[in-house]
Amino acid sequence: MPGGANLNNSRHPLRLNVGFLLNKNVGYGRNFDFDHASLRVGEDVEVTDLRGFIHLTRTAQGLYAQGRLQARINLDCVRCLTAFDQLLTVDLGDMFHYPPSRADDLSMSIPEDGILDFNPLVREYLLLDIPIQPLCKQDCKGLCDVCGGNLNETVCDHGPDEIDPRFEALKELLSKSEK
Repeated sequence: MPGGANLNNSRHPLRLNVGFLLNKNVGYGRNFDFDHASLRVGEDVEVTDLRGFIHLTRTAQGLYAQGRLQARINLDCVRCLTAFDQLLTVDLGDMFHYPPSRADDLSMSIPEDGILDFNPLVREYLLLDIPIQPLCKQDCKGLCDVCGGNLNETVCDHGPDEIDPRFEALKELLSKSEK
């Protein structure tokens, strides 16, 4: 069975040596706290202000991980296209089987070296928490459909009847058909 040495690797803060927990009695638990200013989770997700905890509990099947993490991720507003930081809060709960032969194809297992890499799991939970249509603020006014200006920053004084000069002929046809 794996043994536990270094609990948290500063270069890979989401990789935990949990081997020592496998020698404990069923029901034994341990908290792992996280507080990182900036962290890359996977190759495509970078977060800031990652804070929270993961509590690992020894079970007859392996280790049960549950926790809560908060992080900020940079997104683009779907209305005004401005970049902004979105706070994400995720609650996670997953079973890690040990020995690995107990795990089926869809479940996760603890490798023989006792090092659990939570990067893929945290990445998955964070990506699932991103809103489908992220907004910089609930009352975002978006972009002006005439000039493309950000209506949160400027007030456009375009009249409602202003028409692209290229479509002037269509306007004349429409006004003739209304007569």
